[in-house]
Amino acid sequence: MFTVLFHSLLIGAALFVPIPLLDDRLARFFWKRMVSDLAGDHKRQLTPEQLLALSYQSRWALSEGCLFVAKRLFKELLQEILFFLEWRKAVNVASDAYYSGYLLNELFAYEGFDPAKIPQYAVALQKAKQGVNMKLVQGVFRAQFRSSKGVLLSVTKWLSSITIGYAKTSWTRWKNRRNQDAASEEKMENFFAMHKSRFQELLKDLIASLQTGIGGLPKEHFDTLRNNLFEEIKKIETTTT
Repeated sequence: MFTVLFHSLLIGAALFVPIPLLDDRLARFFWKRMVSDLAGDHKRQLTPEQLLALSYQSRWALSEGCLFVAKRLFKELLQEILFFLEWRKAVNVASDAYYSGYLLNELFAYEGFDPAKIPQYAVALQKAKQGVNMKLVQGVFRAQFRSSKGVLLSVTKWLSSITIGYAKTSWTRWKNRRNQDAASEEKMENFFAMHKSRFQELLKDLIASLQTGIGGLPKEHFDTLRNNLFEEIKKIETTTT
């Protein structure tokens, strides 16, 4: 589950990037990367739209409007003062990414996987997590985040450099935002490709510690999660046949 843990950590660390609006953009980018890499591991060919549908983080997409931006900026300033708020959010989002990645890996490995049913699968993934005690994995991430602050700060500095150029031009190019979004994602993709090995090296020990911690959790916890997913998939197949 290296792929899942690696991207979950990047998703969580992205929320520490001190640039308003762009921390969420980075988190969404890494969430899509996780879906893409897991699909590739299982030789699943997905369209950009299908990748987006399975990227749960994309459902938290930012709203439009100046009023929202003002609120967001205020929130960022507040979180700079009360850092623990962002810390808690990062732990929760990284943990949710791990659960989602675990389920996506099971989904892509399923012999009956049908790309045409991806909208239904996206709903099934979220339903599978309902009622599951997610505090178990959250506790592991919280403990490892606390003991690895130096590593996370180093990763955050590297992630921040992805968005510096984008941040300098974002306001002046606001009216052409659609083209700008495509360009910024391409920049992120290029930067990530260039420095992926660096991120992996920085996070190597932290990933190993997380694997040990999660490996110590009850097996039944993940069996329940997997069973929930396939119960939802069975409902989809029953409805569409």
